[in-house]
Formats: sequence, C-alpha cells, structure tokens
Amino acid sequence: MSKNKLRNRQKAYLSTRMRIVIGASIFAAASLLLIVVFNLSDVKETRAFSSGDYRAISSGDWEQAESWEVFDGESWTAASMPPGPGVSTILVSSGTELILSEELAVSNIIIDEGARLNLQANVLKVASTTGKAGILVNGTLDLGTSIIEGNADFTVGNKAKLLIGSDAGIDKKCSTGNIQLKGKINLSRDAVYTFNGSVKQHTGNGLPGTVRELVINNNSGVTMDQSFIVLDQLVLENGILHTGRFPVTMGVSSVAPGTIVRVKGSVCGKLKRWYGPVNLKDISFPMSDAVAFTAFNFTSDIPEYQKGMIEVVSHPGSLADVSKNPFDARQIVIGITEKGFYTALLSNGPEEAWMKIGSAVTGTDGENKVSWKITRSKVKAKDVSNGAENQAVKLEQNDGIQNIVFGPNPFKDSFFVRFYSDVATTAHVQLMNAGGQMVYNEQMNVYEGSNQFEYVSKNDLPPGVYMLRISNTSEIHTMKVIRDK
Repeated sequence: MSKNKLRNRQKAYLSTRMRIVIGASIFAAASLLLIVVFNLSDVKETRAFSSGDYRAISSGDWEQAESWEVFDGESWTAASMPPGPGVSTILVSSGTELILSEELAVSNIIIDEGARLNLQANVLKVASTTGKAGILVNGTLDLGTSIIEGNADFTVGNKAKLLIGSDAGIDKKCSTGNIQLKGKINLSRDAVYTFNGSVKQHTGNGLPGTVRELVINNNSGVTMDQSFIVLDQLVLENGILHTGRFPVTMGVSSVAPGTIVRVKGSVCGKLKRWYGPVNLKDISFPMSDAVAFTAFNFTSDIPEYQKGMIEVVSHPGSLADVSKNPFDARQIVIGITEKGFYTALLSNGPEEAWMKIGSAVTGTDGENKVSWKITRSKVKAKDVSNGAENQAVKLEQNDGIQNIVFGPNPFKDSFFVRFYSDVATTAHVQLMNAGGQMVYNEQMNVYEGSNQFEYVSKNDLPPGVYMLRISNTSEIHTMKVIRDK
C-alpha cells in the first residue's frame, strides 16, 4: 500500500473519532442543562411526597380543613379534613402560621423556612409504624408548655427559631422539658433559641453550648443549667437571666465580640464580654442583683488597651462576709447594693492595664449607670456612689486615694466604702448633714492597695441627703449620699 493511501486512511480515522468525541460532549452538556432547568423550575415539587401527605396553604387553626391541601399521588387538591393519625408527612409551608391546640399523633412534621407552628396542646405524640418519624424545624416552632413525646427524631436547622416555654427547658436526656423523645436530637448552633415561658424557667442542659443567638423573654426569669457562648446576639427582652455557677460569654475573640441587645432584661451572675474595635464604644454589662438594675460600661482611649475580655459578676451577700480581700486593680468591686456587690475582672489584655472609675448617674427611670475606663495605673478619677455623680475635691494632682465606690445608695442602717490607695496612711470617714454639721467621724488605717470601710448606724440618722467625706493629710474626697427611710 502506498504511503499516500495510508496517510489518507489515518486522516479519515482521526476525523471520525473527533466527530464522535465532539458529539458526545454536546449531548452530555445538553443533558446536564436539562437537568438543571428541570430542578430549578419548581424546587418544592421535587420533594418526595406520598399519596395522602398534607401541606398547609393558609394560616389559621390546625383543625380547619381549608388550611390544607392533600397529595393524591400526582397533584395537590383541597383537603376535606385536617391531617391526623395515619398521615405520613405534614408540611407547614413557607408563609403560613398554624396553631395546634388539640392533642394529636403524627409521623413526620416539616416546618419550612418562613413558616411557623405554635403548639398549645398538652402533648404532641410523634411515632410511626412504617419507617422513621420525626420533626424537622427550618422555620419557627413555638413549643409553649407542650410536651413532644414518642419514638422519633427532632432536628432544628441552621435558620430555625425555637421558642421554649417549659419550666424545665430542654433536657439532654429528654426526661423532662418540652422535648421528651426517644430518637436522635440534633439542634443546630446557628438557630435562634428563645425562652419565653410565663413562670420561672430553667434552660435545661440540652441546648448547644455555643449558639448564634439567645433570647430571654420571661418576666419571671430564666436560670441557666449550662454554660453558653453566644456568637452573635444575646437579646434581653424581659426578665432576669440567672447564670448561677455557669457563665455566659459574649463572642469568641476581640474581632468577633458579639452584641448584647437590652430592652428590659438583665443578667444576674457571671457575664463575660470580649471587646475590640467592633464594640469599643458599647462594652456594656446590663446587670442585676435580682432586685435592682445597674448598667456598667467600659471604655478605653489608649489604643493598646482597646481589646481583651472583661468578666462582671454579681455576688449575693455582704462585703463583710469577704474574709480575705481578693481584689486588686484588675479585679475590683465596681458596685455595692442592698443585696450584694459587683466585681469586674480584666481577664484578657495587657498586664499593665488597670480599670479606673469614671462616673455614676441615676437616670429618670431610676436605673443606675456606672462607667469605668481601661487605662494605665496612674490616672485621675472621679468618686462614685451608686446613683450619684460627684467630682471630688482634690488637694493634690496625684491622688493617693482612687476608685472610691460607695453603696448601697440610698442606704438604710449601713453602707460600705471601698477605695484603692497608692500608699499606707490614715484617713477620716465623715458624714455631714445638709446644714454642714458633722454627724459621724471615724479614723481608719489605710493600706497600700484595696481598702474597705463599713459604716453601721450607732445613732438614728434622720432620712435625707448627707455629704460623705474621705480625707487624709494631703487630699479630700466628697460625695453626696442618701439615707433612706
């Protein structure tokens, strides 16, 4: 065979193979495009529904048949009755809100993103004799005080909202609280968890330890049974969040410190907050001693001190019960009340950074607001009593006595004064009435570091406004205090 004929046959063979490859590629691309178009045309209809399944088409009561459609195997038609036992899958569709007030037994409930189901029945039983049973929450589920029981799974998705009304919260073993199922419990940390009971609640120990958003909306209060790290938002709508021995921590770092949104709520116990450039102008701690509210705020105008962590703790009992002084300039008493006292700890940040008192005021709403600065150790400061602001009288620029905290204010039969001193010396603690007459005078030994003085009434002071004066040989500090009835 000549060389020219061989070359021609090789060219023809290669040309044929190329056409086959190109044709196959075009066919594959066209098939993929058809699949994509088909799947995007109606995502909801690609779900695997079975004949007899239900979906909600309008808001209202669960028992209203007009709120539902039923699947006949090919299409959805108007339901003649609401879903009940024997229905395989019930879909609460996006855009609908249903109220379930009667006890019911179901196999599977799916709550779409943008949908809401409010449980008002005492018990919702979830179980199936054929296959798996469970509840999938991608929208909002308001549990109320209902108990969900049975042999089924319970899943809360990333964008879901779970409202918890049981006084026992969510129990890890599912033996108490709203969820008492025997199946697998999967609660996303990215969901929003709200405690909105009408009586005092416990959180239980079944929620994720790290959550995106935690909401407290219970006038009777909520007690924590586990620690929480809140990534994005702690919303204090109503009531007191009692942390007990468990801390609640806002954020995970100085660049991701999270946010506290306060409406009327507060925290009693241990609250930790990361701070940094994102929240430097609002490092607030809405605290309570279980009776009275105080808002503590921290700031810093020194760049190297503008990131770290602060832990504020409300302590029950009297400062007189503290046998050994555990406080220094990084962990200090920042407030004194009738029920106890508050401490703040600068637990993360430059070692040389100290906390210095700024001011204290009482708003028209009666709520105390106290500010502190994170700064260097030698900074002039104002004297503070809970609920009053007074610029002290200074005899020297470099004060030996700093960070004066008085409380409770108003006081009844006793009060405490705490302050920090640079040197060991002696000081006088005096009370003057509105006429300028001295009604109390006591000398105390002052030690280098933190000092504490307790006043216990030895005679009947009439209710009214007094001037507290603390002085040594080089300086005088005064502040207005109130004797209550």
